[in-house]
Amino acid sequence: MAVKFTPEQQKVIDLQGCNILVSAAAGSGKTAVLTERIVKKVCDEKKPVDIDRLLIVTFTNAAAAEMRERIAAGIAARLEEHPDSEHIQRQATLIHNAQITTIDSFCLFLLKNHFNEIGLDPAFRIADEGEVKLIQQDVLKEMIEDAYASGDKAFRDCVEYFCPGGRESVLEKHILNLSRFADSFPWPEEWLEERKNDYGDESLTAVCESGYGQYLTYHLRAMTQGWHQKLEQVQHLCQEPDGPYMYGEMVDRELEQLEKLAECKDLTDYAAKLPAVTFGRLSSKKDESVSGIKRERAAALRAEVKKSIQGIAERFFATPPELAARQGLECREPVGTLIDLVLEFNRRMEEKKREKKVIDFSDMEHFALNILLKRENGNYCPSRVALEYRQHFEEILIDEYQDSNLVQEYLLKAVSGEEEGRFNRFMVGDVKQSIYRFRLARPELFMEKYEKYTLDQGNMQKID
Repeated sequence: MAVKFTPEQQKVIDLQGCNILVSAAAGSGKTAVLTERIVKKVCDEKKPVDIDRLLIVTFTNAAAAEMRERIAAGIAARLEEHPDSEHIQRQATLIHNAQITTIDSFCLFLLKNHFNEIGLDPAFRIADEGEVKLIQQDVLKEMIEDAYASGDKAFRDCVEYFCPGGRESVLEKHILNLSRFADSFPWPEEWLEERKNDYGDESLTAVCESGYGQYLTYHLRAMTQGWHQKLEQVQHLCQEPDGPYMYGEMVDRELEQLEKLAECKDLTDYAAKLPAVTFGRLSSKKDESVSGIKRERAAALRAEVKKSIQGIAERFFATPPELAARQGLECREPVGTLIDLVLEFNRRMEEKKREKKVIDFSDMEHFALNILLKRENGNYCPSRVALEYRQHFEEILIDEYQDSNLVQEYLLKAVSGEEEGRFNRFMVGDVKQSIYRFRLARPELFMEKYEKYTLDQGNMQKID
């Protein structure tokens, strides 16, 4: 019996000729729909496409294996329906060499086939996490000993600033964390050098107008909107016939505070108004006509808002903005030295790994990026290799897109045809399921496209 798809699912299967972003919640049949899209595309004899001309990127090896199995089963079912089709027979053979893979495996594929483009020793191997940590410890120890031996005043000032009580382990942790975070950017060294300019002016106006000041303001606006929506849910619960009406007046007053907070124009406004938001004590009045479930739900939603606001206030506004701006200027030199230490650490790590002929997973992504993109006149352009893959791949399909990072975004964009007017990227995910912030995933990439893409027309479309 044929599977019956919803109109939205069918649109995901059928839509062609544009970049597509699909927002698919858990349990929405995403894998079945993605499989059907691929099988339909490669089994279409009117516009034949070989399965090995699709790049299908999943998040884990297990997901890639499952996807390959499902596609193979789908092709086999079509072959039963059309046993004389040479094209479908060909797909059943090509499926074993198709690029149904994780981003790491695709990067490894690029390195093995194009190592000569970046001067990589073809005898390289991938170091496991334990080996990388041991190399890091050796490099850190040696580098800090050398820095102390040099007698450099800037280094000693940096240690004094970041290591209260002289605990060098704190400085080492900062170096490792900053190095790891920088690796989530396409060009870590450039990003680190730019960060030296983050603390350049003690004026509050300059802080508000800086890149991080504007980003924080945007973040606070989004948070305020979310808080308001949750309290509105509480208000609606209070107004229902069996709702906790005894909470109503207090929730109304708290909503008024959030409405004033929504009028904030910059960080100085938020600094004045956010810590001043107060939450009273909920009424303990008993009433058997009130639903216990709704009462608990209202209290829980309100508690979430209260906890979030208090956390934001403590994190960003515990220090008066004027003082924070002055402190920023004072930390400029130590931060600059810390960044230099990170750059030196990265340089030594690269040297040590080259000696051992090993690479780690971050190296794989960045080496792959260097294979696909070249710098010309200050701009990054597709390399000869990237242009060849753009011609080869008919479509780039990315599962769990909400867990992509910026490096992966550049990698997959480099082999897609959108810069040449051939929009052939298909991305599916659910931003609410993004749980890999600790691995430096960037769910905002998904959200930026969701806001930019249109529903029913153009080269970039979204489907809910």
